Amino acid sequence: SPTFSFIPPALGYILRELLKNSCRATVDACRNLPHGEVRRRPVSVTVSADDSRMMICVADRGGGIPFDRVQNVWSYLHSTTRKKREDDTSVTGRDADHDGTLSSILASNADDDPTQLAGYGIGLPMSRLYARYLGGELNLISLPGYGTHAYVFLPR
Repeated sequence: SPTFSFIPPALGYILRELLKNSCRATVDACRNLPHGEVRRRPVSVTVSADDSRMMICVADRGGGIPFDRVQNVWSYLHSTTRKKREDDTSVTGRDADHDGTLSSILASNADDDPTQLAGYGIGLPMSRLYARYLGGELNLISLPGYGTHAYVFLPR
């Protein structure tokens, strides 16, 4: 069994973000499919290691990210989460009524459900920053039309 030293809040943040994104993508991909389809698309977590490094892979079948948009996930404030305005028009988290600064985004979402975990556009960039802080790396491999594999590499 792989053992390694890590900082629990940093690794917890990374894994929570990856699992949240995979689960959300899977549920969204199954929204218009027959009942029970989501059960046939599990989110998997694999941990593997050698003598010097370990890897955690979070994989889903949530439809993937188009090739021309994969690099956008590393941009702060980029979000694919759809929000609803009071007039019921859908907009993305980034296009909501704010000027693009983090403080205005948080203020515009202050009345939202306090358990809302998506839409701020900082999760994946911060996760990659944490992985690098821990001496590792975070990479995504997207298979458009199928799903996404996220790989966290860390030293042991």
